[in-house]
Amino acid sequence: MYSIEIKFKMIIAILFFIGILYGSHLFVIWTNQTIINSEITPFLYSLPVIILISFMFLIFISMKISDYLYSIIYLIFGLYLGYLLYIFLVSIALKILLIFYIPPLYISLLSLYFLPLIICIYGIINALVTKIIKIVLKYPGFKGKYTILHLSDIHLGAIHQKNSVKRIVKEIQNLEESPDIVVITGDMADGSLKVKSDWLSPFDLLDMPILFITGNHEELNPKNDMLDEVRMTNIKYIGKHESFIHKGVNFIGADFDYDLNEVLSKIKPEENMPNVFLYHVPKISPEELKEYNIFLFLAGHTHGGQIFPLNILAYLTNKCFKGLYSDQEKMHHVFVSEGVNNAVVPMRVGSHRVFPLITIEGELSD
Repeated sequence: MYSIEIKFKMIIAILFFIGILYGSHLFVIWTNQTIINSEITPFLYSLPVIILISFMFLIFISMKISDYLYSIIYLIFGLYLGYLLYIFLVSIALKILLIFYIPPLYISLLSLYFLPLIICIYGIINALVTKIIKIVLKYPGFKGKYTILHLSDIHLGAIHQKNSVKRIVKEIQNLEESPDIVVITGDMADGSLKVKSDWLSPFDLLDMPILFITGNHEELNPKNDMLDEVRMTNIKYIGKHESFIHKGVNFIGADFDYDLNEVLSKIKPEENMPNVFLYHVPKISPEELKEYNIFLFLAGHTHGGQIFPLNILAYLTNKCFKGLYSDQEKMHHVFVSEGVNNAVVPMRVGSHRVFPLITIEGELSD
């Protein structure tokens, strides 16, 4: 059965999270009572507490009983969080609207409860749709072409398990052109449930190298257990600053728990060869890559914000948010993947499940 090591910081984070959820519930109740012109009763004040304690109790108890039961409750809780978010946002909009205009009761109630449901259904469906992104980068003197499939944030755990990996492998096999290599830039594990080597075994069906470095969620898995499972497959772990040269391209990896600037200052990139650096968090700009001789920096972590309005927060807190960023000379690039799967809330609103195919080619001849 799954268990989590409880730490002081985790307790503080959980209490803060519960406080936010309680406030959101209370605001929705306040909006509901305003619409129907009724007071908030003592029971309604306690209702959010009852809901949250019930979920917390079910989650922790199910951990001790069954991984399958735990996964179901975890999924329901994630869906509930997504629905609560959009009810809360609609509540804010309705409270502002009610200052200037009072719509019919049925319209207000439908807007409050049905509109968020529609958004959530869209988010669930959108999270299952794969967007293929094709990018071509020029590297002077490079012979032929070399295609990298950049995967990130697979988040194997309570929600995504072996079937998710099977689907990923099937999608790779069905690509119009097979990539030369697959790189996974962290958070292959979610931390919500320990990853098993059986879940990863479908990757062994692929006939190209697969490289992997860890992200912040592997720290919760815990990391060493995750790496033990990875080593039982054909996936090559390069998270300790190892290099892997393949068909004239040099890949260098660093795990999430290493200081990025310190790692970059110590690595020895190859000369006259594209150096591709793998790190989970996009903490650096293309202009900063010049001094390290890194041609391409691949990262994930942001999920493209995953669900609106978290997209705004992700945009404001990351140097590179999603997609491709290049310097003026087009010789140093950062690509941030929106990820394959999702964390906690199984929805995507304002972001995409992506399969980025990045091809490196030589300069075109005149």
